[in-house]
Amino acid sequence: MDDTPSTLEPSLEPSLRVAVASQDGGRIDQHFGQTEEFLVFDVGAAGAVPVGRRAIADHAVGDENPRDTVCRMLADCKVLLVSKIGVSPQEKLAGAGIEASDRHAGKAVTTALAEVFAAKTARPSDTPIDASGFRLLHAMLRVGDLDRSLDFYTRLLGMQVRERRDHKKNQFSQAYLGYGDSPEGMTLELVFNWTREEPYQPGDSFGHIAIGVTGITALCDRLAAAGVPVPRPPRAQRHGENIVAFIEDPDGHRIELVQVPAVA
Repeated sequence: MDDTPSTLEPSLEPSLRVAVASQDGGRIDQHFGQTEEFLVFDVGAAGAVPVGRRAIADHAVGDENPRDTVCRMLADCKVLLVSKIGVSPQEKLAGAGIEASDRHAGKAVTTALAEVFAAKTARPSDTPIDASGFRLLHAMLRVGDLDRSLDFYTRLLGMQVRERRDHKKNQFSQAYLGYGDSPEGMTLELVFNWTREEPYQPGDSFGHIAIGVTGITALCDRLAAAGVPVPRPPRAQRHGENIVAFIEDPDGHRIELVQVPAVA
Protein backbone atom coordinates (compact mmCIF):
# COMPACT_ATOMS: atom_id res chain seq x y z
CA MET A 1 0.00 0.00 0.00
CA ASP A 2 1.23 3.50 -0.83
CA ASP A 3 2.20 5.86 1.95
CA THR A 4 0.04 8.85 2.80
CA PRO A 5 2.32 11.84 3.50
CA SER A 6 -0.41 13.74 5.36
CA THR A 7 -0.57 11.09 8.08
CA LEU A 8 2.96 9.70 8.04
CA GLU A 9 5.11 12.61 9.10
CA PRO A 10 8.89 12.07 9.49
CA SER A 11 9.79 11.47 13.12
CA LEU A 12 13.50 12.20 12.83
CA GLU A 13 15.02 15.67 12.53
CA PRO A 14 16.97 16.36 10.46
CA SER A 15 16.06 13.56 8.06
CA LEU A 16 16.85 12.40 4.58
CA ARG A 17 14.22 10.64 2.48
CA VAL A 18 15.67 7.63 0.67
CA ALA A 19 14.10 5.05 -1.66
CA VAL A 20 15.42 1.50 -1.80
CA ALA A 21 15.17 -1.30 -4.36
CA SER A 22 15.04 -4.50 -2.33
CA GLN A 23 13.27 -7.82 -2.79
CA ASP A 24 12.49 -8.38 0.89
CA GLY A 25 13.68 -5.22 2.61
CA GLY A 26 16.84 -6.89 3.88
CA ARG A 27 19.44 -5.94 1.28
CA ILE A 28 19.99 -3.64 -1.68
CA ASP A 29 19.56 -6.40 -4.23
CA GLN A 30 17.31 -5.26 -7.09
CA HIS A 31 18.22 -3.86 -10.51
CA PHE A 32 16.45 -0.56 -11.24
CA GLY A 33 14.93 -1.89 -14.45
CA GLN A 34 13.48 -4.94 -12.66
CA THR A 35 12.02 -3.15 -9.65
CA GLU A 36 8.24 -2.81 -9.56
CA GLU A 37 8.01 -1.18 -6.13
CA PHE A 38 10.35 0.76 -3.88
CA LEU A 39 10.67 1.01 -0.11
CA VAL A 40 10.85 4.57 1.22
CA PHE A 41 12.52 5.62 4.47
CA ASP A 42 13.10 8.81 6.41
CA VAL A 43 16.64 8.46 7.72
CA GLY A 44 18.05 10.42 10.62
CA ALA A 45 20.88 10.24 13.13
CA ALA A 46 18.86 7.87 15.32
CA GLY A 47 18.00 5.45 12.54
CA ALA A 48 15.55 4.87 9.70
CA VAL A 49 11.77 5.15 9.86
CA PRO A 50 9.77 3.30 7.14
CA VAL A 51 7.48 5.65 5.24
CA GLY A 52 5.85 3.09 2.96
CA ARG A 53 5.99 1.15 -0.29
CA ARG A 54 5.48 2.78 -3.66
CA ALA A 55 4.55 0.60 -6.60
CA ILE A 56 4.96 1.78 -10.18
CA ALA A 57 1.61 0.23 -11.13
CA ASP A 58 -0.19 2.30 -8.49
CA HIS A 59 1.24 5.59 -9.78
CA ALA A 60 1.26 5.03 -13.54
CA VAL A 61 -0.89 7.37 -15.62
CA GLY A 62 -2.12 6.03 -18.94
CA ASP A 63 0.69 4.78 -21.16
CA GLU A 64 3.30 6.83 -19.28
CA ASN A 65 6.90 5.67 -19.53
CA PRO A 66 7.74 3.77 -16.30
CA ARG A 67 10.84 5.92 -15.82
CA ASP A 68 8.68 9.04 -15.84
CA THR A 69 6.39 7.38 -13.31
CA VAL A 70 9.33 6.61 -11.01
CA CYS A 71 10.64 10.18 -11.26
CA ARG A 72 7.25 11.52 -10.28
CA MET A 73 6.44 9.08 -7.49
CA LEU A 74 9.90 9.42 -5.90
CA ALA A 75 10.13 13.19 -6.37
CA ASP A 76 10.39 13.74 -2.60
CA CYS A 77 13.34 11.33 -2.29
CA LYS A 78 16.87 12.68 -2.50
CA VAL A 79 18.57 9.30 -2.97
CA LEU A 80 17.62 6.00 -4.58
CA LEU A 81 19.66 2.90 -3.72
CA VAL A 82 19.72 0.05 -6.26
CA SER A 83 21.94 -2.92 -7.00
CA LYS A 84 22.47 -1.83 -10.61
CA ILE A 85 21.31 0.95 -12.92
CA GLY A 86 22.01 2.02 -16.48
CA VAL A 87 23.39 5.36 -17.58
CA SER A 88 20.18 6.67 -19.18
CA PRO A 89 17.81 6.10 -16.23
CA GLN A 90 20.45 7.35 -13.80
CA GLU A 91 20.78 10.63 -15.70
CA LYS A 92 17.00 10.97 -16.01
CA LEU A 93 16.60 10.55 -12.26
CA ALA A 94 19.42 13.01 -11.60
CA GLY A 95 17.57 15.52 -13.76
CA ALA A 96 14.57 15.08 -11.46
CA GLY A 97 16.74 15.70 -8.40
CA ILE A 98 17.07 12.04 -7.39
CA GLU A 99 20.58 10.61 -6.95
CA ALA A 100 20.42 6.95 -7.97
CA SER A 101 23.39 4.92 -6.73
CA ASP A 102 24.57 1.32 -7.00
CA ARG A 103 27.49 1.92 -4.65
CA HIS A 104 25.72 0.05 -1.82
CA ALA A 105 24.73 -3.03 -3.84
CA GLY A 106 24.48 -6.16 -1.69
CA LYS A 107 24.63 -4.30 1.62
CA ALA A 108 22.04 -4.58 4.36
CA VAL A 109 19.41 -1.86 3.96
CA THR A 110 19.95 -0.51 7.49
CA THR A 111 23.71 -0.29 6.95
CA ALA A 112 23.36 1.39 3.56
CA LEU A 113 20.87 3.95 4.88
CA ALA A 114 23.14 4.85 7.80
CA GLU A 115 26.12 5.29 5.46
CA VAL A 116 24.15 7.47 3.06
CA PHE A 117 22.83 9.67 5.86
CA ALA A 118 26.32 10.15 7.32
CA ALA A 119 27.75 11.07 3.91
CA LYS A 120 24.96 13.45 2.90
CA THR A 121 24.80 15.30 6.21
CA ALA A 122 28.54 15.59 6.82
CA ARG A 123 29.63 19.11 7.59
CA PRO A 124 31.18 20.77 4.52
CA SER A 125 34.94 20.91 4.77
CA ASP A 126 37.00 24.04 4.10
CA THR A 127 40.11 21.93 3.73
CA PRO A 128 41.50 22.07 0.18
CA ILE A 129 40.86 18.95 -1.88
CA ASP A 130 43.76 16.53 -1.81
CA ALA A 131 44.43 16.15 -5.53
CA SER A 132 47.80 14.46 -5.12
CA GLY A 133 46.38 11.28 -6.66
CA PHE A 134 44.42 12.99 -9.45
CA ARG A 135 45.53 13.10 -13.09
CA LEU A 136 44.13 13.93 -16.50
CA LEU A 137 43.14 10.74 -18.33
CA HIS A 138 41.67 11.65 -21.70
CA ALA A 139 39.60 14.05 -23.77
CA MET A 140 36.69 12.69 -25.83
CA LEU A 141 35.71 13.84 -29.31
CA ARG A 142 32.84 12.56 -31.45
CA VAL A 143 33.83 11.91 -35.06
CA GLY A 144 31.92 11.27 -38.27
CA ASP A 145 34.30 8.64 -39.70
CA LEU A 146 36.47 6.71 -37.27
CA ASP A 147 38.88 5.30 -39.86
CA ARG A 148 39.40 8.75 -41.37
CA SER A 149 40.13 10.23 -37.93
CA LEU A 150 42.46 7.37 -36.98
CA ASP A 151 44.41 7.93 -40.18
CA PHE A 152 44.72 11.64 -39.40
CA TYR A 153 45.91 11.25 -35.81
CA THR A 154 48.24 8.30 -36.48
CA ARG A 155 49.69 8.94 -39.93
CA LEU A 156 49.79 12.73 -39.80
CA LEU A 157 50.28 13.40 -36.08
CA GLY A 158 52.19 10.26 -35.09
CA MET A 159 49.85 8.98 -32.38
CA GLN A 160 49.48 5.30 -31.58
CA VAL A 161 46.20 3.42 -31.16
CA ARG A 162 46.15 2.18 -27.57
CA GLU A 163 42.77 0.48 -27.68
CA ARG A 164 39.78 0.11 -29.99
CA ARG A 165 36.34 -1.28 -29.18
CA ASP A 166 33.04 -1.83 -30.97
CA HIS A 167 29.87 -1.72 -28.88
CA LYS A 168 27.14 -3.50 -30.82
CA LYS A 169 24.46 -3.08 -28.18
CA ASN A 170 24.84 0.69 -27.94
CA GLN A 171 25.78 1.15 -31.61
CA PHE A 172 29.09 2.98 -31.31
CA SER A 173 32.83 2.46 -31.67
CA GLN A 174 35.60 4.06 -29.66
CA ALA A 175 39.36 4.28 -29.91
CA TYR A 176 42.01 5.61 -27.53
CA LEU A 177 45.16 7.17 -28.96
CA GLY A 178 48.29 8.57 -27.36
CA TYR A 179 52.02 9.13 -27.60
CA GLY A 180 54.72 6.83 -26.26
CA ASP A 181 54.44 3.45 -24.62
CA SER A 182 53.52 4.55 -21.09
CA PRO A 183 49.90 3.85 -20.12
CA GLU A 184 50.05 6.77 -17.70
CA GLY A 185 50.03 9.47 -20.37
CA MET A 186 46.88 11.38 -21.33
CA THR A 187 45.00 9.94 -24.30
CA LEU A 188 42.50 11.09 -26.90
CA GLU A 189 39.21 9.16 -27.04
CA LEU A 190 37.44 9.14 -30.41
CA VAL A 191 33.80 8.02 -30.51
CA PHE A 192 31.88 7.14 -33.68
CA ASN A 193 28.11 6.72 -33.32
CA TRP A 194 26.91 4.26 -35.96
CA THR A 195 23.47 5.81 -36.44
CA ARG A 196 24.71 9.39 -36.82
CA GLU A 197 24.10 10.65 -40.36
CA GLU A 198 24.70 14.40 -40.28
CA PRO A 199 28.25 15.73 -39.76
CA TYR A 200 29.25 17.05 -36.35
CA GLN A 201 29.75 20.74 -35.79
CA PRO A 202 32.67 21.91 -33.60
CA GLY A 203 30.22 22.86 -30.86
CA ASP A 204 28.62 19.44 -30.54
CA SER A 205 31.57 17.19 -31.31
CA PHE A 206 33.27 17.75 -27.95
CA GLY A 207 32.29 15.11 -25.43
CA HIS A 208 34.18 15.47 -22.16
CA ILE A 209 37.53 15.44 -20.43
CA ALA A 210 38.30 12.69 -17.93
CA ILE A 211 40.13 13.00 -14.62
CA GLY A 212 41.37 10.11 -12.52
CA VAL A 213 40.43 10.71 -8.87
CA THR A 214 40.37 9.09 -5.45
CA GLY A 215 37.48 9.15 -2.97
CA ILE A 216 34.98 9.72 -5.76
CA THR A 217 31.80 9.47 -3.68
CA ALA A 218 32.95 11.98 -1.07
CA LEU A 219 34.29 14.22 -3.83
CA CYS A 220 30.94 14.26 -5.65
CA ASP A 221 29.08 14.97 -2.40
CA ARG A 222 31.42 17.87 -1.77
CA LEU A 223 31.00 19.21 -5.30
CA ALA A 224 27.21 18.88 -5.15
CA ALA A 225 27.17 20.77 -1.85
CA ALA A 226 29.09 23.56 -3.60
CA GLY A 227 26.42 23.76 -6.28
CA VAL A 228 28.22 21.77 -9.00
CA PRO A 229 25.80 19.85 -11.26
CA VAL A 230 26.27 16.06 -11.02
CA PRO A 231 24.19 14.68 -13.92
CA ARG A 232 25.61 11.20 -13.42
CA PRO A 233 26.40 10.27 -9.79
CA PRO A 234 29.09 7.67 -9.03
CA ARG A 235 28.26 4.23 -10.37
CA ALA A 236 30.06 1.01 -11.18
CA GLN A 237 31.29 0.90 -14.77
CA ARG A 238 29.44 -1.71 -16.81
CA HIS A 239 32.67 -3.21 -18.18
CA GLY A 240 35.44 -3.26 -15.59
CA GLU A 241 35.78 -2.32 -11.95
CA ASN A 242 36.15 1.46 -12.24
CA ILE A 243 33.72 3.83 -10.54
CA VAL A 244 32.68 6.71 -12.81
CA ALA A 245 30.69 9.91 -12.42
CA PHE A 246 30.03 12.99 -14.52
CA ILE A 247 29.98 16.59 -13.35
CA GLU A 248 29.69 19.89 -15.24
CA ASP A 249 31.95 22.92 -15.19
CA PRO A 250 30.52 26.49 -15.06
CA ASP A 251 30.08 26.52 -18.85
CA GLY A 252 28.29 23.18 -18.93
CA HIS A 253 31.23 21.16 -20.23
CA ARG A 254 31.11 17.60 -18.95
CA ILE A 255 33.95 16.16 -16.87
CA GLU A 256 34.17 12.42 -16.31
CA LEU A 257 35.57 11.43 -12.91
CA VAL A 258 37.13 7.96 -12.82
CA GLN A 259 38.21 6.04 -9.73
CA VAL A 260 40.23 2.91 -10.49
CA PRO A 261 40.41 0.00 -8.01
CA ALA A 262 43.16 0.23 -5.44
CA VAL A 263 46.16 -1.99 -6.19
CA ALA A 264 46.66 -4.54 -3.42
